Amino acid sequence: MAATCIMKQVEERHVATEITRCVWSPKMDLVAVANVQGQVAMHRLSWQRVWVISSPGENVKVTGLAWRPDSKVLAVGYSTGEVILVDIEDSSLVHKLNANAEVTALNWAVHVPEEASKKETLFEDSSEMFLPPLPSLSKTYTGSSGEDREEGWHEGCLLRDQTSLTLLTVATAAASVYIYAFGLFHCATVNLADSVPRAGQVLDATPSHDLHLLSCLVERDIGGEREVVHVTIETLILACRHQELRALAYRYGQICGLMTYASHTLTLLAEAWENILLELDLKLATYARTVPEGGVSADFLDLLVFGLSSTEFDMFLSNQLTEKGLKKLGHSIELSYSNIQKLVLRNVQAVGQALVYQLSALVGLARHHDRFGMLGVEEDVVTNAVREAGAFVLKAVELQQVIDSAMSTFKAFLRWLYVVVQRVRGETVPDEMSRMTQQDLTYITEFLHDSLEDTETGPDGEKRTRFRLERVGQYLKDAPLSCPPESGRNPWAVFLAEHPAVAEHSLIFPHYPERSLLQEHKNLERVLDNMAGQPAKVISGAVNIVAWVPFMAVAPTGPVSVSQISCPRNNAMYTVLIPGPKQTILYLARWPTSAERLAQANAPPGPAHHVEAAPFVFSRLEGTRGCSSEQLGPPSPFLHLIGAQFYAEDTLSVLAQDPADSKSSFFIQLWMQTACGGLKPLAVYGGRRLAEAGVTPQDACRLVDASGYRRLEGGPLSSLAVSGSRKVALLLSENRRRVRLFEMEVDEDDEDDDEDDTAQHESIMNASGASDDQVDNL
Repeated sequence: MAATCIMKQVEERHVATEITRCVWSPKMDLVAVANVQGQVAMHRLSWQRVWVISSPGENVKVTGLAWRPDSKVLAVGYSTGEVILVDIEDSSLVHKLNANAEVTALNWAVHVPEEASKKETLFEDSSEMFLPPLPSLSKTYTGSSGEDREEGWHEGCLLRDQTSLTLLTVATAAASVYIYAFGLFHCATVNLADSVPRAGQVLDATPSHDLHLLSCLVERDIGGEREVVHVTIETLILACRHQELRALAYRYGQICGLMTYASHTLTLLAEAWENILLELDLKLATYARTVPEGGVSADFLDLLVFGLSSTEFDMFLSNQLTEKGLKKLGHSIELSYSNIQKLVLRNVQAVGQALVYQLSALVGLARHHDRFGMLGVEEDVVTNAVREAGAFVLKAVELQQVIDSAMSTFKAFLRWLYVVVQRVRGETVPDEMSRMTQQDLTYITEFLHDSLEDTETGPDGEKRTRFRLERVGQYLKDAPLSCPPESGRNPWAVFLAEHPAVAEHSLIFPHYPERSLLQEHKNLERVLDNMAGQPAKVISGAVNIVAWVPFMAVAPTGPVSVSQISCPRNNAMYTVLIPGPKQTILYLARWPTSAERLAQANAPPGPAHHVEAAPFVFSRLEGTRGCSSEQLGPPSPFLHLIGAQFYAEDTLSVLAQDPADSKSSFFIQLWMQTACGGLKPLAVYGGRRLAEAGVTPQDACRLVDASGYRRLEGGPLSSLAVSGSRKVALLLSENRRRVRLFEMEVDEDDEDDDEDDTAQHESIMNASGASDDQVDNL
């Protein structure tokens, strides 16, 4: 059955900003639209805007858009090299990648295995059976319902329902291609410049459905002439180990999400910490300079034991420590420490335990060395990551102990100090405030012993007095602990110190007394980055460029229209290329994806075995289908091609302009089965271009019947975006500010009604003489 072009225009809109890219969702009637200001907007088929994302910076352009195959996530690439993954439900940022060069193309493909493989339950994630859900990261620090428990770790949540492996390919202007499993886990990096001399920007990088190969189109400059080269990259390791890669990427995605959750939690901890105690430290340090060394501690002890103090100390208490200030200090300490304690107990320890669990599960995968070893997963590296995650948990427990101790001693100390200050001022103290138990005295004594005067040597060698009233804030700074807690009396610490072999065992988590909680987190991030980088290095070494073929010379300036699609039905990759704007020739090539054919490919620049290709031209289509009956100018031999994109595996959509009438364009649906009948088997040797193989161009319009095209009036067009799965099309005017939306494969009666409406609209436009630019201004 031939392809049909029965289409109905459902919407036409004018926009204020030029549109640069449009990509349809494969599962929903949504289209992602990018403009010259670097914004990305989501629109429905009715052009109702769902949301919009602002540009990340000034003069930053959107250079790539790609939907995840299930249409739940959108990948956006920028000229800065940054790639963001966006949840389409609320446009929230899911994950961020960096390609270190301008992104030129994005593609997100799903793996279609050759045979229905048995599901490996051994590698499935069962963490929900053993781990409680992470609490919400609400700034109110209160309990939350289960509805928002996933807040803060989008990466892990968006892996749900991902039963098949998906690969996000990021092409750059530096001749590099990055491959990410699920858009999160960096699998491999391919540098095309290592094999293709003078390789420039990558125009497209599309994986085959079976992951056997990666089909790339890259530009290069040859003697001042712009040339496009087709590169075949063999990725059989991804196909052979797709189950292992999926399990590995899934675990890494969970770990990545947990680390995001931990980072957000530490941010909330820093916000909850009050620095009011540092003011008290400063006041005590100022007073210490006026008395001999040790005088502050002696004054406090005299006051506690004998109830007497010096005149200078009485003046300090009455002038610097006011009743209002002490009450504010006590309230701030209690509120701040209480919030920090909740976050540490509910969030930090929970995420630390989840990290240990996921990394321990990864150790189990690493012990299947015959299956995961070739992916670069090493047991000792993952085990080291488990130990570092354990060190993070231990530091959280240590912080909890410090908070417990500080809250008890601080309350007793401030209550006693409040009574003392009131008595110094001669004011009455309520009886309930002046009562003190032996436990209170113990707390006060411990506080005076641990928190008051200490000496440190400054950079100039001078000894200075310092105070250590506040010990919680030091855990939230990226610096070693200034006052680490004493652990010499801990029996377990003594045992490990006496038996270093036990302390170094993989099952014993290390404890670093001098590190802060933030330092432990950063060290864990570094270890995890190193762990995640190993598979990318190993897989990159196993990915090979098996052949590269000079495709054809293209226009010296202007965009090159390329489109690629992998067809599981005949195990082939189809490539379409139009060498420049308003060219008359379209080149179609078919590349085999089977492992047997890949094995026959020689090293570059050897022969391109089993390549079928042919050039096509489009003569002027006669008839008035979809247009007025006004007589047009003399026919021109060939149409000017504007763009081409695969509508589906069996259909290619081509947008062309009538050179005899600049306001008329043709939308053509070319059936691939008939077009492939004209492909010729070719073998190109040396540096000879595929387009110079001597194949005579064929007239594709002879392959299109009356229902396979439609003539469109209303002004010249610049680009198209189509989706066969949703049966929709979007056409963009030449000034890129007028959008026309179509439903495809509609009933012929609906199309006839649409043609009448279109003709009426065009007659009004012609009568008014308004151009696109004028209408936009309106």
